Amino acid sequence: MSLLADLLSGSGLDPGYEKAAARRAASGGTGRTGRAGRASRLLAATLLLGLLGAVAVIQVRRGAPVAERQRNALIAQIRQRTDETDSLQRQADSLQRQTESLRRSALARSDAGQNAHQSLDRAAGEAAAAPASGAGAVVTVDDSHTTHGATAQQDGRIYDQDLQRLVNGLWAVGATAVAVNGQRMTATTAIRSAGDAILVDYRPLSPPYVVTALGDDGIGKDFAGSPAGRAFRTLEATFGIRFDIRQEDDVRLPAAPAPQLRYAQPEETPK
Repeated sequence: MSLLADLLSGSGLDPGYEKAAARRAASGGTGRTGRAGRASRLLAATLLLGLLGAVAVIQVRRGAPVAERQRNALIAQIRQRTDETDSLQRQADSLQRQTESLRRSALARSDAGQNAHQSLDRAAGEAAAAPASGAGAVVTVDDSHTTHGATAQQDGRIYDQDLQRLVNGLWAVGATAVAVNGQRMTATTAIRSAGDAILVDYRPLSPPYVVTALGDDGIGKDFAGSPAGRAFRTLEATFGIRFDIRQEDDVRLPAAPAPQLRYAQPEETPK
């Protein structure tokens, strides 16, 4: 009866609704106003994120020219240092030729000197300290420039171990002297990699790689039939690398750079 009386008298809302209305009034807004506040906060957050993204894009675009300039500067420094190294090597070669000429003149003054000169010539040939020429073979290998399967771009390259196998294969079939892109191989020459570059005696080489070997008239054919030659034929057929062998009647190999002496002592004169 009290509920009917309340409805008929219109004396007010349900106590629960009254409490909710009181809370909204205390917070200073209605439900619609609250939704508008949440939308405003969401819009502000979106604008803030967009502003941060725009600032990041601007910073990246500003930094790109700086990175490009730094890269170009490093490339210029590498080229400059390479030119300086080549110039110093040419000076060292010229001084070495002058020293050899003076030594020949001094040793030619006596029979003992002439005998010593002949011994030095033989030792220089064995140590790759003198130029060499004669019949031989020229082997050219290069990275793949065609598509051979999905992994051709990755595996159709010549690596340092491939050049090691090639040079060792030429020694195995009787080569008496070997050079890679004009760099004479000695007993202490190392073929290794630094990043994507192949180094011979710490000097970077660029493809194609031309390996010249001094030997008899059939050294090219012998290498083609050797295990190393067959391995390169497999690489050629599988990954499309370049692999050419040609026999020549006259190949010329330069002398190796003078070795760096770390220990030396005078030879005792026999009594």
